[in-house]
Amino acid sequence: MANRSMLDPTSDRSLADQLADILRTAIHSGSRSQGSQLPSEREFENDYGVSRTVVRDALDALVLEGLVVKRKGFGTFVRRLPPVRRVSSRNRHDLHRTADKPVFDVEAALNGRVPSRQLLSVGREQAPADVAQWLEIEIGAIVVVRRRLQLLDDNPAVISASYYPLWLAEGTMLESSDALKRGPDAEIEALGHPPAWGTEVFRARMPNPQERRLLALDAGVPVVRMLHIDYTETNRPLQVADDLYAADQHEFAFMWTSEEGPAPA
Repeated sequence: MANRSMLDPTSDRSLADQLADILRTAIHSGSRSQGSQLPSEREFENDYGVSRTVVRDALDALVLEGLVVKRKGFGTFVRRLPPVRRVSSRNRHDLHRTADKPVFDVEAALNGRVPSRQLLSVGREQAPADVAQWLEIEIGAIVVVRRRLQLLDDNPAVISASYYPLWLAEGTMLESSDALKRGPDAEIEALGHPPAWGTEVFRARMPNPQERRLLALDAGVPVVRMLHIDYTETNRPLQVADDLYAADQHEFAFMWTSEEGPAPA
């Protein structure tokens, strides 16, 4: 009965919106913990005195927000996995140099997660228009492409496609189907081309069906596309790393400092 008093049928906000507000607050406050199972639709009906349609509309809203997931035959659960923080800073490449591992692996370990990857394809392709623009080559020019599916604790997290100009990658390990244990950034530096600076471009959107399948995304979960472009000291583009992140598994931070201040860690 106490729960029923939390909903106001005279409000200009629907009962479904009010119920979603209650559950959202409980999730954000931690009173409904990550991975915990929500009551059944029938239990919500009895506890709040609302119809099953109201319950479903409220839960569907939280699914679209990425706060809960529905498992057919099991029920509705609060999302379990905490996000992995990806930090952008002018010292980003120091991570793989220090650990002798890919940056993705280092950041995953710092967040207490276990990284792995599946190599999807390696080969030569025509550069997409936006990639060609960043690489400063003709649209449709041939480039070397490495595609991987990156995982956290065996769960798909990032679809990665790295584009390399032929002048850099032709006949090198970047064009090999073998795994690059130290990561592609280390291979580029081993070729005598350490990146001097770079830029990153972010865009959020909804996934297409193939992306949703590869990342095993629940309904309503968006993706964040990040283009990372590295340049030489003479401003020649070295690579375009095109990473598509499952938005519910990542958060993004940018670290900066004044010229006089200390470098970010």
